[in-house]
Amino acid sequence: MTNVAASREFRIEETGERVNGLELELHLFFGVWAVVERHDNRWIVATENGERRTLVVVSD
Repeated sequence: MTNVAASREFRIEETGERVNGLELELHLFFGVWAVVERHDNRWIVATENGERRTLVVVSD
C-alpha cells in the first residue's frame, strides 16, 4: 500500500460520506476504487462500476 493518505480524512463530495485514510488505502489496494486524478487536497477516483467520486481532504 502507498500509505500516502494514512493520516488524512476525506469527504466524498457527491454523497457527503466521510472516509478515513485506512478506508481509502483499502479501497485502492483491493481495486474497489482507482485513482483518476490526484491533487494536494482533492482526489478523483473511479469506482468498480465506472462512477467517479471526488474525495476532498477534511481539515481539522
